[in-house]
Amino acid sequence: MRFSIVIAGCITGFVLVAPAFAEEARLCIRGKSFEPGREFLQTRQLKLKIEGPAAGDLLLTLAGRAVREKLWPELKPDEVQVAPFDEALCGSEPAAELALSYGPDDLAAIQTERSRGPGDQPRLNAVARSAAGQTAPPKRPPPGTAADARRHDWLRVYFATTRQTTGAAGADEAFGGQRSDSVQFGAVDVSIPADHRWAKLESPSLLRLEWDADPERHVLLAPSVETLPAAAWKAQLARRAGAFDKGGVLLFVHGYNNSFAEAAQRAGQLAYDLAFPGPTVLFSWPSNGEFVAYTRDEERARTAWRQMADVLDHLTRLGSGVPVYVVAHSMGNRVLTQGLAELLRRRPGADRAFRQVVLASPDVGEEEFRQRWIYELNSANPPRFTLYASRQDIPVAVSAWLHGEKRLGSGGPDITVMPPLDSIDASHITKEWFGLSHSYFGDNETVMSDLFLVIHQGLPPGQRPRLARVKGSNGDYWEFKR
Repeated sequence: MRFSIVIAGCITGFVLVAPAFAEEARLCIRGKSFEPGREFLQTRQLKLKIEGPAAGDLLLTLAGRAVREKLWPELKPDEVQVAPFDEALCGSEPAAELALSYGPDDLAAIQTERSRGPGDQPRLNAVARSAAGQTAPPKRPPPGTAADARRHDWLRVYFATTRQTTGAAGADEAFGGQRSDSVQFGAVDVSIPADHRWAKLESPSLLRLEWDADPERHVLLAPSVETLPAAAWKAQLARRAGAFDKGGVLLFVHGYNNSFAEAAQRAGQLAYDLAFPGPTVLFSWPSNGEFVAYTRDEERARTAWRQMADVLDHLTRLGSGVPVYVVAHSMGNRVLTQGLAELLRRRPGADRAFRQVVLASPDVGEEEFRQRWIYELNSANPPRFTLYASRQDIPVAVSAWLHGEKRLGSGGPDITVMPPLDSIDASHITKEWFGLSHSYFGDNETVMSDLFLVIHQGLPPGQRPRLARVKGSNGDYWEFKR
């Protein structure tokens, strides 16, 4: 006799149907904590063996408390969540096991305890502590990957790209630098090495005499890429983004001189270091991935706005109350701002779904933003816009010289200050002696720590500990403390 779960609709609700004495249930579980020093984020299957009467809507409560007591005791009760089993949500994850036993009197007592806090639920805690549990085994690498390769974890990155397919079998070269009129949807797995350092994108470095990518030391893509029809892509995102406590979706838009593989690796590292609980989406426009191809990348960025609007339209329709978080980098901010403006022309009010929009090192003209985008992106309920800028940023400085106009990503005392931007000057902490000081949003621990608070807590600059207010000639802005 098996315990069955019937899901009503897609992600909107469920009905638990059980015989009098159920034997087994399968669920999805997630534990998460964002407190400094005890960060944790893990999604797993749960095989739950039950001895007792049908628990009805108390089943998830019982399972959640038992998971916390036996599998993740380092977490607080409200940091453990349980959901009905969904193949897209946790079907590829390893399975933990729990055996739970209770009687009718236990259920009656737990029913009366439901409205109390975790510290005042003695019967629920007693039943949970009496459970027997076995943690999930390590996560296996995707097919085609060396079985003995050490990994910290694998992350699935969904993508929407306007790049043409190349016909290559490997994920690294599946999409090139030529433009496609249609958007390709899919997903790719990104590995994080076992010795990964926070706020670092490990890749081969000539300075370290590394000629080839090493799966033990670098962030890499799995061997194959999965393409999906738009409807299936959106359905998977909706289930993942709307599950548990509606973690939402994180959208990353890469900048100039990025190949598809490089952008996917950055998206995976960003999602991992931010411990983002929902799915991550990469929008990859056809940057040529060559340093000398700046003007060609500009042309490709100018023609990606309509497809960007289409993708934003998909993401803002994943479900009621499902938030969207955006991080755009460098020239990708041109793609984002044009796409977002087009979305608002099509669907006024669509920006209610956006919780945070981060403009990192934007290669956008200040006057273009002031005269055009500031009006097109403003609405009755705009999301919080956070600008990270630096006067140490070499590509932004070169772009300002080429265009004869200050860029939005230029920092220092004359940083752009205008509503609705929270302007953050990162000049003091972003100088790289052997680098371009352009990717600090993902490579600098101080900036990443601040971004973490923006994404997870939505704190205004005045409540973020690493920032100090500066009174500038054009208005107040913020800078990182020295």
